[in-house]
Amino acid sequence: MTSSSASPRLVAMGLNPAWQKTLVFNQLRVGEVNRARLVETQASGKGINFAAAARQAGGHATVVQFAGGVTGDWLTADLDRRGLPHATVCSAGATRICSTVLSEADGVTTELIEPSAAVSAGELAELRGRLFGLLLGAAGLGLCGTVPPGVPASFYAEAVAAAEAAGCLVLLDAYREIETVLRAGPDLLKINTAELTALTGTAEPAAAARLCLEQFPIRALAITAGPAAAFLFTRGHGWQFTLPRLEHVLNPIGAGDTAAGVLLWQLAAERAGGEDVWKEGSEVLPDAFRRALACACASCLTREPAAFSLETALDLVPAITVSCL
Repeated sequence: MTSSSASPRLVAMGLNPAWQKTLVFNQLRVGEVNRARLVETQASGKGINFAAAARQAGGHATVVQFAGGVTGDWLTADLDRRGLPHATVCSAGATRICSTVLSEADGVTTELIEPSAAVSAGELAELRGRLFGLLLGAAGLGLCGTVPPGVPASFYAEAVAAAEAAGCLVLLDAYREIETVLRAGPDLLKINTAELTALTGTAEPAAAARLCLEQFPIRALAITAGPAAAFLFTRGHGWQFTLPRLEHVLNPIGAGDTAAGVLLWQLAAERAGGEDVWKEGSEVLPDAFRRALACACASCLTREPAAFSLETALDLVPAITVSCL
């Protein structure tokens, strides 16, 4: 999806993977017996979705994660089947199961998320070694989602420092206890409007972005809001992205992960091709986010989380209007 011929490698750290079960109902009736007409299963979670989306856009990403139990075996086997590279630390705790419930008649999607198993100090030490080794020679690091019990929030800050020392771009896509990570200075924060409001105490995107950019040493914020307008802010510029109305949405789960993975891949590829992605006045950053949003929109048209047709995504790019703020 990028004009660059370079093929840099990304690392996607997703410490809370899941064995994803998608149940499709003609219409879900709460409080009644509901029989699904279709069930699909696959490896998922924010890190896996991030890496899968980057690959579909033409990129390369390795997932760093914990996995354990029978569900962990299912998850890693599915990644191997799909050809998604991963550095998996076997954990004593079983990988959680997350269930997406799709009600077709009214278009309502419900997500049921199990708690994550705790991680031991030894398991975390092994993952740290694998992560830091992968960062050598990588072009970008995606910090995807929350940390499981046993992993301190400061671990993300450690990862930011190691990635910056290795010359990697860093994108943070998490929503709990992120202040510590933001103080470490990732390049880009990808966040949705509800999370940004909770972080800053203001619902107005420009004001909230300004607070973040003043308080934390980050370069840019990419803000999503489902089908509503998305925003992108640097210290000198702001853009609003109006998304097209989508017909036949099947599953919006994973769209945000798709946007994050494709965005970091686009920026890493542009930088590998010699572009200064942070140059004020450059269109590289907003163009990359526009393409990432198109992939996110396309992913909503499939039942599989973070899966999309690249052809469909390319067709959607012109339908996303960009306004300077």
